[in-house]
Amino acid sequence: MEILVRTAVFKSANALVGWLLQRAADRIDAQYQPSARQTRKGRETIGVQGIFGRFTLERDYYYHEGKDQGHHPVEAALGLEVGYTPALAKLICLEGADEPTYLKAERHLAQTGGIAVSARQIQRVVQRVGGSAQVWQERQAQPGPCDAPIL
Repeated sequence: MEILVRTAVFKSANALVGWLLQRAADRIDAQYQPSARQTRKGRETIGVQGIFGRFTLERDYYYHEGKDQGHHPVEAALGLEVGYTPALAKLICLEGADEPTYLKAERHLAQTGGIAVSARQIQRVVQRVGGSAQVWQERQAQPGPCDAPIL
């Protein structure tokens, strides 16, 4: 019975998250100021997966002909990682680091949270996020002046 309740709750929560992120994407696109050489090429749809399920997100695409590259400003602004919301990407990385294999991480996500992410996708997200996370963790903290009392 709990799995059925989780499914029902997740369906409503997923619809709400999708709606909220689409509104945020629309605001981000409306406020985005492209550089002089970037050209807006139109709206594109991406499938996004979050903790509660999958939904679609429409966002603008910009292309820089001189650099022969394009980007979607919304993806960076919302913190999307290869089509996953920041919360799910973090959870994927935690499971990928915590379990001895990515297959076990896949099973654990499915069993405990009802989240379907393949072992290969877990590996891809961990490899994509892991490098920058490791650099961030190994950075040298710059101590600043502190006037906190010593106890």
